[in-house]
Amino acid sequence: MDPQVTDDRSARRRRRRRGIVALLATVSLLTIGAGSVSLAQFTDSTTSTWSFTTGTIDISTNPAVLTSITAMMPGDTNTQALTVTNAGTADLRYAMSTVATNALGTQLQLTIKTQDGGGGCAAFTGTSVLAATTLNGAAVGSSAQGAQAGDRNLAAGASEVLCFRVSLALTTGNAYQGVSSAATFTFDAEQTANNP
Repeated sequence: MDPQVTDDRSARRRRRRRGIVALLATVSLLTIGAGSVSLAQFTDSTTSTWSFTTGTIDISTNPAVLTSITAMMPGDTNTQALTVTNAGTADLRYAMSTVATNALGTQLQLTIKTQDGGGGCAAFTGTSVLAATTLNGAAVGSSAQGAQAGDRNLAAGASEVLCFRVSLALTTGNAYQGVSSAATFTFDAEQTANNP
């Protein structure tokens, strides 16, 4: 075989191998370049936040202790103002219950009106909240959950003045001379929102 022909064939094989290697190198570079391009995209993101705070129900009364009544005689009455305040951030409804100690607590009568009439509590001309009833066990509304007859409503940050009038019946007998009684008024509040 002619050495010239052998050299030509060898040269062609080398060129073909070089061409294949060059082609593979080009394809590799294109693949790497394509990967680089896909990793260099513009990106963006954003967030939103949402905060939550619960409301409050905060009932208070003022004064905490009403003025003591001494030397009360049959036929006497005494009227004092009590302010009920909703210091919370949500509307509330409230009820009141009363416990009075000793037998005198069942002899005394309690009547409650609002101070919306002229002359304040001294005139006692406001809207009736509680008709005359025995002091021990006297109640306004009910502490049971939900709206009950007689419950009082107070908007957030609002207050109302209640006029408490206690009286000792003119027919009170000698058995009650020198007897003392203490009354505790308990105010129970609950939210009005979502609480029919």
